[in-house]
Parts: sequence; structure tokens; C-alpha cells
Amino acid sequence: MSKILFLDIDGVLNTERQHDRCVNEGIAPIDGFGYAFDPEAVANLKRIVEHTGADIVISSSWKVWGLDAMQRLWLRRDLPGQVIDITPRTESGEMLLSVDLDFIDIPAVKGSEIKEWLSTNGRDVTHFAILDDFPDMLPEQQSHFVQTDPIIGVTEEDAERIIKILINKPTEQ
Repeated sequence: MSKILFLDIDGVLNTERQHDRCVNEGIAPIDGFGYAFDPEAVANLKRIVEHTGADIVISSSWKVWGLDAMQRLWLRRDLPGQVIDITPRTESGEMLLSVDLDFIDIPAVKGSEIKEWLSTNGRDVTHFAILDDFPDMLPEQQSHFVQTDPIIGVTEEDAERIIKILINKPTEQ
């Protein structure tokens, strides 16, 4: 039995606040992956992982680099938790890269990818939560979803909400 945290990166760990700090203080990217993640956001992710034992599935656009790259990122930056997988990429995700988002009704792309991952891999998943700065989740996922502020990323309050979901809210499949 397992708990899964579906994790976005931009706006969750990679924050505008940290980017501004790096630029203002003249700090160069720490590695081939870019700017360092926000230390406060990383501390809150650590709190989630330590309290719940959840494994991480990357649902971020960063997954285009592949699972191996995401696992190397986690090791190189000594990030909390274990990245066990990435969500699948859908045709609709590719479509979003080439359309004017001001003039379309955006489908729940990440929500659909998470649903597909759970239907394929979720047999032993007892609890799941979704941490993202963009609300493109399916209606049935809303009670598992916490939206972050992209300026500051995952906060203590967000972490507390995710912990409650991962401890108290069984997966509905």
C-alpha cells in the first residue's frame, strides 16, 4: 500500500521569489537544471514526505526530460522523498504548446494525465494528493488538490493540507 504525491515543479518548488533572489544577489544556477529551488518550499516538501511517507510522481512539464533526469535532479539537489515515476504525456499536453491560451477552453490536462497514471499504476495506491500552481484538475480530483501561489511555492499551510489529504483521504477509484 502506498501514498503518492503528484508534484508540479514550477510555482511549487521553483518559485518567482527564489528566482528574484538569485537574480538580485547575482547567484548563478547551481547545476545543469537551472536555478536552485526555493529553500522554504523544499523544507515544506520535506515536511510532507516525512509526515506521510509518500512517494513522488512528477506531473510537471519538467517530465519531458524523462524519469532518469528527474531522479538525477532529486539526487544532485538532495531533495526530499523518492521520485518513482512521471505522469504520461498526452496529446492534449502537446496541443497546449501551440495554441493561444486566451481563446480556448483549457481541458484538465494534468488531471487527465494523473487519472491515466492512477488507472495504470494505482492498484496499490491507498492515498494520493496533487500539489500544483495551476488548477487543471478533474472535478473528482479537487478534494485531493492543493493549489500553490507561484510566487512563494508550497507553504507551511499547503504542506499541512497535503499531509491531511495523504493521511485521511483514501483514494476513490
